[in-house]
Amino acid sequence: MANIPADEHQNRVAQARRLMSQQGVDGLIVTDPVHYSYFTGHKVPAWMKARPSIFILPLKGEPALITWSGPGMFARLYEQPFPSWVQDRRIYPDVPFTDEARVDWGIADVLRDRGLASGRLALEIGRDTWLGIPVADYQRLTQELGQAEFVDSGPIVWGCRMIKSEWEIDCMRQACSIGAKAWLQVMQEAQPGCSIRTIQQKIVQYYGENGADLDSGPPAVLGATGPGGTFQKGDILYIDGGCNYRGYQMDITRRAVFGQPSARQRDEHEGMWALMHEIIGMMKSGTAVRELFEYSQTRLAARPQWRNYADHPAKRIGHGIGLETEPPSISGTDATVLQAGMVLTPEPKIESVDGLVNPEEQVVVRDFGGELLSDSSGGKLYVID
Repeated sequence: MANIPADEHQNRVAQARRLMSQQGVDGLIVTDPVHYSYFTGHKVPAWMKARPSIFILPLKGEPALITWSGPGMFARLYEQPFPSWVQDRRIYPDVPFTDEARVDWGIADVLRDRGLASGRLALEIGRDTWLGIPVADYQRLTQELGQAEFVDSGPIVWGCRMIKSEWEIDCMRQACSIGAKAWLQVMQEAQPGCSIRTIQQKIVQYYGENGADLDSGPPAVLGATGPGGTFQKGDILYIDGGCNYRGYQMDITRRAVFGQPSARQRDEHEGMWALMHEIIGMMKSGTAVRELFEYSQTRLAARPQWRNYADHPAKRIGHGIGLETEPPSISGTDATVLQAGMVLTPEPKIESVDGLVNPEEQVVVRDFGGELLSDSSGGKLYVID
C-alpha cells in the first residue's frame, strides 16, 4: 500500500475517532490484516497469520502499532523507510517467541500506557469482523484487562472503509481500466480451441504490462465445454473478477460467445444488462440496498422463462468493494442505506443453459445516482468468430 497520500491516513484516523466518540469507545484495537493495512499503510500478507500485526488508536493521544521484527529489519538493511506513518512501534522478535499456550502480544501494555486499561475498547468480535489473533490470546487479553469493556469494532472500521475517498475511487477506476483493457485484448485474440488456462495466463500477463499490482491473480474463467477445458463454437466465455491497483480491487463480469449468438443468448445477455443499469440508476444516497434487491426480484418475476438465482433473500445480487469484497450486500437481509462514496458491484443473476448470466459493473454511489467506474462495454455480448 505504498504511495498513499498522507492526508488519507489523517482522514481515516479522524473519521475513526468521530465514530468512536459517537459510540462511547475509548480505544480501537485493529487485528484484521486488511483493517490494519488500511489504517497504518503497512501491507501485511494474508498468509502471515502466525505473525499478527496490530494497530491501537486511542480516542485521544498517539496511536501505536505492534508487529514483528521483519519490516524494521528490511527497512534498515535496504535503507528504506519503515512502511508506516505510525511512530510508536512495538516490535516483537518473531514467532513463536514464547512457549506459553496463550500469547501476550503487548496490546495490554499499550493500553495501560494510554490510560485505557479500564476503558471501553472496540475490536473485531462481531458480524463482518474477524480477529487477527487467536481466540485464546483474545481471552487472555480480556482477563488481563478485567476492568475493560470489549465491544465490536465493526461499526467503526466499516463506517470508515465503506465510504471511499476520491483517491480510493480513482484507484478502483484505474483498476477497472487496466483490467477491462486486458480482458478485451484477450477476447480479441481468442479462437475456438483455446483453453481456460491460456486465457487466464494471458490476462495476468496483460495486467502486469498495463500497470496492475503484481499480486493480481487471474479472474474466474468459465464456460468451456470442449476437451481439456477448451472453448468450442457456441460456448459462452464468462470472465469475473479483476486486477488490483494500489491494493484496490476491480470486480466486474464480461461475456463473449464463440460464433454468432443465438436469439436466446442475445436476449438473456441484453435483458440482464438492461436490468443492471436500471438498478445502477437507483443507486443514490438514501436508497436502502434492500430496495435494489426487491426491484430486481420484481423485474425478474415478470420473466418467468428465466431462472432467478436469488430464490432466497440472503442470495445477494451485489456487494461492496474496495481493498477486498466488503459490506454491504445487495440482498433482502441487509438493512444498509446507501451513502455517497460507497462503491458496490450490482450483479443481478439468472441461471442459463450456458451458465450464469450476471452482469456486473463497479459503481460509486453519488447523490444523483450511480456513477460507473468500469466502462459500459459489457452491455454488448462480444462475438469471437
